[in-house]
Amino acid sequence: MNTTSSRQNDVQEALALLAQGRPADCEAALRRVLRRHENDVLCRAVCLDGLGRALFALRRPVEALDALEQSLRLLRGQADASRSSLPLLPGVMQNLAHVRLALGRAEESLALGREAAQLAEQIFGPDSPRLAGALLRLSAAYYRGRDFDEAERLMLRAKAIWEAQDGPVPPELGVCLNNLGRICEERGQFTEGIALHRRAVALRRELLGEHEDTAFSLGNLGVALASDG
Repeated sequence: MNTTSSRQNDVQEALALLAQGRPADCEAALRRVLRRHENDVLCRAVCLDGLGRALFALRRPVEALDALEQSLRLLRGQADASRSSLPLLPGVMQNLAHVRLALGRAEESLALGREAAQLAEQIFGPDSPRLAGALLRLSAAYYRGRDFDEAERLMLRAKAIWEAQDGPVPPELGVCLNNLGRICEERGQFTEGIALHRRAVALRRELLGEHEDTAFSLGNLGVALASDG
């Protein structure tokens, strides 16, 4: 196996642990990969992004922030030298914006989230699911700041992109429907909110079955029904 394949396998195996809900194991594996490939800038950037996500899952947001900021600095430098690293930038920006928002740095989160969405549209196109994901993440910052109009605009655009795609419906559409339902509730539009929550429940039951995300949508529906009497 050549060096590039070995490096990619090491990173993929480490990140798979996070997808399996094992962030502590993921952290340990990524730190080993970082030591093994310390002179590979792109590998370090990808590992630090994954490490930031693992640390955030472990409720260590300050450490997560540092890892993600390092990843973004490395990728920005790589992007200046090689366009091949550009597609990685929007994802790292979104992850960093998410952590900044969790730490109360709302304006920084918004600025970076907007940059990530603009870059995603530039790289992947206006109809790309990657752009839809960036718009959904950005909408969370506007929702947190109670700018419901802008949050709704972004989510409706993301929803339209996902619904226009061929193939399986992405799980992120369930998040979008839930959040749109909550905006309706904030405006006192309970009938519209309940309808959106019912759609989210149906979608998640179809995609996930008995799952914590399905339970979350059921909880949102229950709150909306209670609020409407």
